[in-house]
Amino acid sequence: MTLAPGAHNLFERPYPTHAGLLGDLYACVPRDITFPRQINSGENQDLYFAVQLAFDALVDAGMRPHSADPVRGTVRFGYAPPFSASTVNWLEHTFFIDQTMDIIRRFFRSAPEDALAMVRSSLVDSLPAPDARSFLAGLGHRVADWMARECSFTGGATTLDAGALSGIAALRAAIDDLRSGRADVSLAGAVASPLNRAMLEGLSGEVTFSTGTELVPFSRDGTGTIPGEGGAFFVLKREADALKAHDRIYALVRSVACGAQPMDVMLQTAADRADAPLASIQLIEGDGSGIPDADAEQVAAVQKLWGEHKPGGPLVGIGSVKGNVGHCLLASAAASILKAALALRRKVLPPQMPAAHPLESLANLGSPVYLLNDARPWITGDPSSPRRAAVMVEDLGGRRAALVLEEEPTTEDRR
Repeated sequence: MTLAPGAHNLFERPYPTHAGLLGDLYACVPRDITFPRQINSGENQDLYFAVQLAFDALVDAGMRPHSADPVRGTVRFGYAPPFSASTVNWLEHTFFIDQTMDIIRRFFRSAPEDALAMVRSSLVDSLPAPDARSFLAGLGHRVADWMARECSFTGGATTLDAGALSGIAALRAAIDDLRSGRADVSLAGAVASPLNRAMLEGLSGEVTFSTGTELVPFSRDGTGTIPGEGGAFFVLKREADALKAHDRIYALVRSVACGAQPMDVMLQTAADRADAPLASIQLIEGDGSGIPDADAEQVAAVQKLWGEHKPGGPLVGIGSVKGNVGHCLLASAAASILKAALALRRKVLPPQMPAAHPLESLANLGSPVYLLNDARPWITGDPSSPRRAAVMVEDLGGRRAALVLEEEPTTEDRR
């Protein structure tokens, strides 16, 4: 979707002309959520969107929001609202109006105070009416609190900001809740707020935005990334509990590794923790942001671990969901996990946006890594080994994460 015809912003930095926008998908079903009052335009709309996503995840897992019985559950939510409608509304009613009136006084030094008071009153009347509820709803932790209340969860509810790693960080916190016995079920997810001019202009100083209309990961033709919006939630249970309840299982989370080490170290650590030989991982959902240098580093990390390909040796397919939805910032890791889990569930190696000219390292016949330009049936050469996928994510600050997912247990395991 086109954002603006210009190529530069106020800071004379490249500014994105296209983005992956949710549009009407950024919505909720009012009857599902307990609204305390009429919603106004000065509220944090992310709250309703996030709660709706959480409800959808619970329903898909066979659970009911607003349960009459308390649930030993927790909420771990990756979220950072830098410029929500709620916070901006409060700034407009306070600092912005004060600054505006100071500017008016400088230009109209002889203006009578009663006239200035009328101007101030008109400015206030033109803004959405604020109240304490809308202010508190603009605070990140209140979104997680509300979500837990609406889901009848009795455990902890926290909001965390780990940048692009937020989805993985939330998932790891939820796993800790289950392993420690603090919860029997946990909601983990992340949401990227709707893009706005202030956010994009700020990001333009750190992010290489594409000058084209498409984001094609792992391509020599890439000129940069394209920002996106979105969110995803996962309902997590201990494996034994899910099997006992005959739940539909999309994937098992075998391990998570986060840190500042190089990506090959993070991926090897995740594989070791999962007790998964690298050869058993046949799909890698990469960070693939459309920035050739960064994408090449990801491919090099995988090639370093797998080594030079020999006839009959293991191969691993790589792709990135960012080509479909854009770089969803705080929700980018959640989008990658979602894609990998669905691939395991459907036993399909999923395609990404086709790259007409893949990175040279991928075009090398000696590479064990190949680009998933097309969907392929996920056939394993070893029936005794479950299908496994790895997800790799990198944040702007240099932090990296990797996790290993495994397909649902066989019918024998469920008995």
